[in-house]
Amino acid sequence: MDQKRPTDEEMAAEKPLKPVLQKPPGFRDEQNPPTTEPPSGTAPHPRRRPRPIHPVSLYPEKKRRWSRCRVFCCCFCIFLAVILLLLLIAGAVFFLWYSPKLPVVRLASFRTSSFNFSSGKTDDGWSFLTADAATMLDFRNPNGKLGLFYGDADVAVILGEKDFETNLGSTKVKGFVQKPGNRTAVIIRTRVRTQQVDDPTAKRLRAELKSKKLLVKVSAKTKVGLAVGSRRIVTVGVSLKCGGVRLQTLDSQMAKCTITVLKWIKLRS
Repeated sequence: MDQKRPTDEEMAAEKPLKPVLQKPPGFRDEQNPPTTEPPSGTAPHPRRRPRPIHPVSLYPEKKRRWSRCRVFCCCFCIFLAVILLLLLIAGAVFFLWYSPKLPVVRLASFRTSSFNFSSGKTDDGWSFLTADAATMLDFRNPNGKLGLFYGDADVAVILGEKDFETNLGSTKVKGFVQKPGNRTAVIIRTRVRTQQVDDPTAKRLRAELKSKKLLVKVSAKTKVGLAVGSRRIVTVGVSLKCGGVRLQTLDSQMAKCTITVLKWIKLRS
């Protein structure tokens, strides 16, 4: 009895089917890349050549392009820094070599040739002062290599203290030059004519002048500069305030002065 051989379809149906593995998201088959056909009627795009991969050290560096404005700013800053450095070096050498010092100023004396009060109208409470005074300031240059020069000065003399202060006149003193180590005495002459003063002030000033307890103050505004030979190199505006002492003290010793530079730096001379 002949046996019937199974067909291929029957053999395939009898074999167990293997489960189909699902591909993970993002999986890409390098051996069988998907082919996408361009839509009909359009020309196929040329395929881009893959970019060669180089090591990090072999990548060409991008050339930086500097603008003219940036180059100019850099050059200007370098030039300015060099100039400032040279000025600092020159200033340090100057101070080390010459060792500049401030002038020493003293109120040396105060004298009055006339000091009179005349009364006004009866019981009006006012008097009139007529006075002539001579005040001497002593200037000394402590520098051994530098000269000092002084510009024209506006000088005022004041007598009394607090509520009894009285202006004894002001004047202009001509400037002068001091050689290194020089000492100069400057006499300042002031006067007032029929200056109105209240009676209590007149009475107190007359009594203090007689007892030599009168307070004397001198203030001046001028310019002081340094000189190397005949060349003036630095000029600074200064204010001088001298005295604040009584006549009996001024007869035995000179009064110190205060020098104010740049309106806020106060220095004892």
